[in-house]
Amino acid sequence: MFSFLKNSLLGVFSVGARLVSSFFLNKMVALYFGPAGIAQLAHFQNLLTFFTLVPNDGVSRGVIKYLAGSNKDSFTFRSYFRSGFYLTLLVFLVTAGLLFAARSYLLTYFPPQLSWFVLFLGGALLLVLQSFFNAVLMARHKNGLLVLVNTLVAVGVISYVALATVKLPISDFLNGYLLVMGVLGIVALPFSLQGLPKIKLFTPRISTTAWGHLCKFILMATSVLLFSKGLEYYIRDYLFRHYSVEQTGLWQGVVRVSDSYTALYTAVLAYAFYPKVAVMLPDAQKLKNFVQQAFKLLVPVIILGLTFIYLTQDYLFTWLLSSRFKAAQEFLPYQLAGDFCKLLSWLLANILVAQANFKIIFVFEAVSALFYLGSFYFFTDKHGLVGTTMAHCGHYGLFLALNLFYFRKLFTA
Repeated sequence: MFSFLKNSLLGVFSVGARLVSSFFLNKMVALYFGPAGIAQLAHFQNLLTFFTLVPNDGVSRGVIKYLAGSNKDSFTFRSYFRSGFYLTLLVFLVTAGLLFAARSYLLTYFPPQLSWFVLFLGGALLLVLQSFFNAVLMARHKNGLLVLVNTLVAVGVISYVALATVKLPISDFLNGYLLVMGVLGIVALPFSLQGLPKIKLFTPRISTTAWGHLCKFILMATSVLLFSKGLEYYIRDYLFRHYSVEQTGLWQGVVRVSDSYTALYTAVLAYAFYPKVAVMLPDAQKLKNFVQQAFKLLVPVIILGLTFIYLTQDYLFTWLLSSRFKAAQEFLPYQLAGDFCKLLSWLLANILVAQANFKIIFVFEAVSALFYLGSFYFFTDKHGLVGTTMAHCGHYGLFLALNLFYFRKLFTA
């Protein structure tokens, strides 16, 4: 439990710097561009996840699992490093090609100029490479350096936002924000490679065994991309067309508040939960004890945190965004109820990822996503825009129920 708390605090501190920069970014965009600006920021960041999610939740998860227990001079380390690196580049190229082919649909609300798209791709590539080298740092247990890198990126983003918000249109401002994150984040590269045999690591010699193992993680992350981030993108686009960008921005303001604490939670899982689960998989009793301890620690914290957010909502929207977002308070109860289910379900879903249990992940993601889409159409037709958060609540309620049923043996005597 002590090591879980220690690593949790490291994770919290690491993401704390990014949360500060994210808060400042949201605040400035809300003040200068209003709800429409927040909606466009969310759409931009959602588009970016098409590039970053599979490398982050796919390749990097696999790299951490297989590098963490390997000696840096071993064949296993070299094989998984090389395979992870070249798979990361391959995933980026495939995504870029698909996005370019579907740009008439996916980029409807972004500038049509090729120069804007090229700059976006450049920033996305830097973030994808940053994700891989951060995973190597985590696998080598250099969490302190990771905190340093994240802090540097956060300071850079804050400085950029302070200087550029009033000088650039929203589309150019967003691309600049991406490039700043990418350029500063790539400083993780020398730290990741410190003390490693660089020529051997980057030799284009691929292990079919390593590719096979890592591709399982890619398939799992792809299912999340399609059934989660892809669906979010479609829903936001639907709301843009059936309501307005401005109205959608009010709902998106509630999601921004939600994102501020879910980012903190996912950092705890990434630093303290997932790496330990990956190691404990062969020992069922040890895994069971660890998961139960994690639930006992996190459930009260989640309840207290969400209750605090509900009680302070009158001040929260003005403080985090602007007074224009007070009109979005009607969305909050359903969002918080859904977030409670989401945070608990993510704890268990991380075990499925560590197990590389692609079939179950795919089924759970597909079933809950189809339910989400159906309930979204139903609730928005009956209740308007607030129906979006009602659907969110039902979506993660079902996802949690599926995970609890599957892992019921972890909670029985």
